[in-house]
Amino acid sequence: MLSVPQAAARLGVHPGRVRQLVAEGRLASEKVGGRWLVDEAAVAARAAIELPPGRPLSPRAAWGLLWAADGRAAPWLADREMRRARQRARSWPLEHWAWACQHRAAVHRFYGHPSVLGRLAEDDRLVRSGASARNVYIDLVLLDHVDGYLAADDLDRVVDEYGLHHAGRSNVVMRVLPKGLHVFGYERDAPRPVIAVDLLDVGDDRSMRAAHNLFERTRS
Repeated sequence: MLSVPQAAARLGVHPGRVRQLVAEGRLASEKVGGRWLVDEAAVAARAAIELPPGRPLSPRAAWGLLWAADGRAAPWLADREMRRARQRARSWPLEHWAWACQHRAAVHRFYGHPSVLGRLAEDDRLVRSGASARNVYIDLVLLDHVDGYLAADDLDRVVDEYGLHHAGRSNVVMRVLPKGLHVFGYERDAPRPVIAVDLLDVGDDRSMRAAHNLFERTRS
């Protein structure tokens, strides 16, 4: 584990940027004795990423990229935008997808009592992703954790119904789509490119390995 200043030095960024990545859940970390320690492997993986030029994609463009990677149409994109999304999906490595799609959803982390996690994972309002996916094979299973996407209008109701709350540790990740952007239909699990990106964002060795294995199957 690395201190925030040590992680910042390895990444060549200001410590404030590391704290931002930790707060957004994009660098695996743990709070010990009142200070944040950052996972060394996650820092090394992030340092190894050679990011494409420009800024991360807008939410609509990010979902267009992920849909193109899964061979789906993205009706919210113009034809020119869709052609660009397909080209990126063919040529970019997984790390580029994750960087470009970082604005795809707002991430909310909660703690839920273990007795409610099974029901939450089966809730029709939730599109499961990451290690919670059931109908997509990944090399990782976490039964004491729920990860998935919700519409913005459903977040408060789901939090109340399942008694979710903020705590020092979290076992529920709710990824809330921007209002007005409807990308999912009736599927229970997110497509494979989305699951791979969500796994990579977790940042630990097992999740990153599972993300890359799924990515390779998506490309094959």
